[in-house]
Amino acid sequence: MIPDLGDVYPAEGPAKVARAIARYSLEEARESAAFDEGYGALDAFFGPKGELERREVLAAWLAGVHTDRAAPIVATYHMLLARRVDDGRLAGVRDAYITLDRAARRCVALLSHALVLPEHRRSGLAALLRAAPVALARRALAEAGLGGAAGDAGGAEVLLAAEMEAVDPDDRDTAVRLFAYGRAGFSVIPPAALPYAQPDFRDTAALGVTPVPLPLVAVVRQVGEEERGDISRGGAAAFLRHYQAVHAREVDPAHLVPIRENALGRLNAFAGERVPLIRIPRGPAEIAGFAPLLRSAVMPLYPPAWRGKAPLDDPARELERLSAAWSQGEGES
Repeated sequence: MIPDLGDVYPAEGPAKVARAIARYSLEEARESAAFDEGYGALDAFFGPKGELERREVLAAWLAGVHTDRAAPIVATYHMLLARRVDDGRLAGVRDAYITLDRAARRCVALLSHALVLPEHRRSGLAALLRAAPVALARRALAEAGLGGAAGDAGGAEVLLAAEMEAVDPDDRDTAVRLFAYGRAGFSVIPPAALPYAQPDFRDTAALGVTPVPLPLVAVVRQVGEEERGDISRGGAAAFLRHYQAVHAREVDPAHLVPIRENALGRLNAFAGERVPLIRIPRGPAEIAGFAPLLRSAVMPLYPPAWRGKAPLDDPARELERLSAAWSQGEGES
């Protein structure tokens, strides 16, 4: 697979990414040996954090077991392995779901995990892995006879989507991750317009517990239209609908109903046909831009049972704590 340098957002540093393209190859994991290698690398990093699906779940997706070609939104799973060109050694892994709504002429790449092994960091590979799913989305559109991305004559819409935690002054990584995605051309659908949540992936029936959704922030890149300050109402709803097309294969669909009702209820009440997006700060100098993405601002948009056990601070006080944490000379993200 040869990624298109034009799919890389300019602020990512195309020259650096071009060097990464020359240094690394990207291949899709199609056989079990390649999948096992990629999954093993992801599991070593994300597994201890409880942030990776079980091997059998992803293996079934890769084999096409969960893909329904007749569904309104067709979902397929992909794993990309980055290897050094000179010796073939693994350097990084990206996995994603490519979800296609033919009727809406919209393809959404749901970004799952991205891993760059330590010795390959700051090489441009991370930016390459953020942009690579665009090529997978274009291929899906081409195979469906729907043309290219938005901006092309007669083209379809391509979105990259990612679920992110609300910003927590006590967890530096929540800001660091968003800084990186902001520089990659992503924005946030306001939680006040789309309070998105991930379903509870635990075996709640076996545990005898009530499922508790996990509130997350909806992060999107409108490929070819990154400078737009808004997104269509349909595009905002697509974030939820395309994720739930995948989740419906992994959890009881009934568990998705309250998530959908909470999110779309607010979106339906939002005035206008286009939803203003929140620009993600690019670095600590813009830290105040995280105000609408703080836990204290986001969590009240959800039922109390979904908000977690940590108490919520006053939004103004939480922003002060965040600003103080990033003004103590700890350096750029």
